[in-house]
Amino acid sequence: MKYFAYADNLNPTQLKRRAPEHSFLYQAYLPDHTIVFGRWSSQWRCGLATISPSLGERVWGCVFEITEEDLKELDKFEGDVPEGAFRHLEVTVHKDDGSKELVLTHSAQPIGKFKPKDNYLDWIIAGVRHWKLPEECLEMWQMFRPR
Repeated sequence: MKYFAYADNLNPTQLKRRAPEHSFLYQAYLPDHTIVFGRWSSQWRCGLATISPSLGERVWGCVFEITEEDLKELDKFEGDVPEGAFRHLEVTVHKDDGSKELVLTHSAQPIGKFKPKDNYLDWIIAGVRHWKLPEECLEMWQMFRPR
């Protein structure tokens, strides 16, 4: 199945641990969405990124081919959030060539507004750089840095 990763699952170390059978397919963006930190991460001790509808904005990420077993591991979130906090969501992503594709991703219903920490953002940014996502994506994650 095709899976859209957009935050900490972009980090190659985490992706390999949670979805060992993954294979990279392409970069893509999810239109009319933004990143919010609506869940608390017990692992990172800060806000955890999820997507939320937002007209005119977009979230960059990568689409991977993953197995059913990979998806089960991704669903566990290593005990970081309560079971069921994130749900599967089918979304239409846009590719660089202008084409679109329906893929699966994770999204959480926000329960509040939390702040990210530098170490969590560094982890995500390492993935953004690894997959050579556009500068726009890198700048977005840098904007979330605590001031």
